[in-house]
Amino acid sequence: MSGRRESVEERLDRNWNELMQELRVMQTGAQILAAFLVVLPFQAGFVNLEHAERIFYLVLLVFSALLIILLVTPVAVHRHLFGHRVKVTTVHMGHVISKIVIMGVGMLVAGCVWFVIQVLYGWAIGAIIGGLTMLAAIFLLFVLPRIIKPRSSIPAEPSQVAGAGETIDPQM
Repeated sequence: MSGRRESVEERLDRNWNELMQELRVMQTGAQILAAFLVVLPFQAGFVNLEHAERIFYLVLLVFSALLIILLVTPVAVHRHLFGHRVKVTTVHMGHVISKIVIMGVGMLVAGCVWFVIQVLYGWAIGAIIGGLTMLAAIFLLFVLPRIIKPRSSIPAEPSQVAGAGETIDPQM
């Protein structure tokens, strides 16, 4: 057996469900960061921020709002096209959007780290730590997934050994 035994419709349903689960995970993180950004102006120390810091904050706030809107876009499109038998289109569109959102969440996290560190310790340290966080996000979310090579095939028998005492489950 070289893969799952599923129809095209079953595969599309599975792909859509997996995509929705991934978007839910990203949405939670993005919403928590957005909530953090939304409450900042109501903190006593916010009035002490310099003009450049307020601009940086504004960029982060608007970026987080746009990212959340982008996260729910696949659901809005799916709802609009529900019943029109265009699941191939909605799954593909959701896949493209999720790739954009993954990088956006990484940028938002790094930007928030940069902002907090620079407010606490100054622009130089903020730039260093925020920049390193951005590099880590780029590597982990963009580079690493592209350098990992998928296995070309799954053995037909679960008893075939993959490594030191490890077996492969063909149902994966």
